[in-house]
Amino acid sequence: MQKTSAKKIALFILRSVLVIAPIAWIYARADAGSITATLASASVPAILCATAFTLAGMILQGVKWWILIRRFAPGLRMGTAVVVHLESVFYSIVLPSALAQDVVKSVMLSKEHDPAVVWASSWLSRLIGFFALLFYSFVGVLYLGDSALPPGFRVPLFVAAGVILLLCALSFSKLFTRPLGVVAEKIVGPKALTAAKKLRDGIYAFRRERATLALTLLVSAAIQFSVVLVASVTVYAVSGRYYFAECLAFVPLVEIMAVSLPLTPGGVGIREALMALMFTRLGFSEGQTASYVTISLMLSMTRLAGGIPVIVKSFKRPPPSP
Repeated sequence: MQKTSAKKIALFILRSVLVIAPIAWIYARADAGSITATLASASVPAILCATAFTLAGMILQGVKWWILIRRFAPGLRMGTAVVVHLESVFYSIVLPSALAQDVVKSVMLSKEHDPAVVWASSWLSRLIGFFALLFYSFVGVLYLGDSALPPGFRVPLFVAAGVILLLCALSFSKLFTRPLGVVAEKIVGPKALTAAKKLRDGIYAFRRERATLALTLLVSAAIQFSVVLVASVTVYAVSGRYYFAECLAFVPLVEIMAVSLPLTPGGVGIREALMALMFTRLGFSEGQTASYVTISLMLSMTRLAGGIPVIVKSFKRPPPSP
């Protein structure tokens, strides 16, 4: 029990450091006057546009999830899927992982629908989103060329591509999963693999749903493009230039790394540190970098919008019987 408590405390401290330290480092490098001046001159229409894109992306994430799951849950309405997704976004604010919202919404919807299909759709939704991000990053890299890229930038990009392709093969191919299943069963036992096998069967059910997967990929492309647009428009708000090609190359890889590392809520801290490296490459001043982080943190608060359906449900809930 004491070891478990010590481990939880250590993880909490690590996560707190990963959230606070990068942001504190960014602000410490800039003086308050330059930050204030940059924010005062920031484009308000651009910030409002970035906010609108962020909210639209949140809603489209719920629509994408519904597109995947509707084939096996015909009674699920699109509005319900969107509301559940928004609630999961709200709860994920305090949960220690960018992937927490996938867990939350899967748990919520598994109460009324086949858990295997629900969890499989959440996994595939995330995986397909990674494919869209990789595509945009490759396009940006091809457009910019080696001279505009930091040394070694292609290495993490190709590593991310390899990992995602491997995850895709593990998700859909029995050629990979069967041998791994046999080995895993010997290590952890058959009971521990029951849930994993159900998830695997849920994923296999999507292999013949090519039209659904294609439509999901198109929606994912729109969502991830909005992520790049938000970054580009926010950069314009503080610098007067969009740097769209640079955002197209850098931002998708930053998002993949921030979401994949299960350390901080929503990838906060990790995302800001990686973006600061991009701004250094672009020649931004410390004040511009800190101003971008300030606006980015404000935009992340749009996740509070997911609390609206939570509040509405609390009012609709019948009072406890005396």
